Amino acid sequence: MNSRFKEIGRIGKARGLDGVVRFLPVNDFTDDLLSPGEIVYTKNKRSDLLPMRIESVHREEKKNQITFFVKFDLIANRSDADAAMDKAVFSDKVIEHEPDESDEPDLTGYTVIYNDSTFGSVLDLMSNPAHLILEVKTETGVLLIPVVDEFVDHTDHQKKVVYCKNLDQLTDS
Repeated sequence: MNSRFKEIGRIGKARGLDGVVRFLPVNDFTDDLLSPGEIVYTKNKRSDLLPMRIESVHREEKKNQITFFVKFDLIANRSDADAAMDKAVFSDKVIEHEPDESDEPDLTGYTVIYNDSTFGSVLDLMSNPAHLILEVKTETGVLLIPVVDEFVDHTDHQKKVVYCKNLDQLTDS
């Protein structure tokens, strides 16, 4: 896929019979990416990008949660909507909000401490819609550690150390 296209969300369940679908945005989504007349893209079975025009957008807010219902020109009815469910939607527009460095500190090279001893070192920090993931080089290989309270106790940026817990849940031993 050409790197100028970014995934902005996924197509969810159909709403009604006329091809309106729920739109499930990614974390760094902004409302201006969904406007009537905009061209977005989805992939066909061969992974070719297919352009589709947004015909209408309806936004609902319930209990502090925003839900988008979108009508695309390529989705004409309920069966088209069912066939398109869970397909990624891409845009070539630049997402206005780029995470700044305080959102994702560079932990590359940090030492990982587990059970008061050196467990490994951080090779990379991977973005994920749910949370960040540490790629950690250990004596036995590479381990992916989700950056969540369950596994990361705290980080000392002065000493460049990530203190972890419960890593036995992520390993075979």
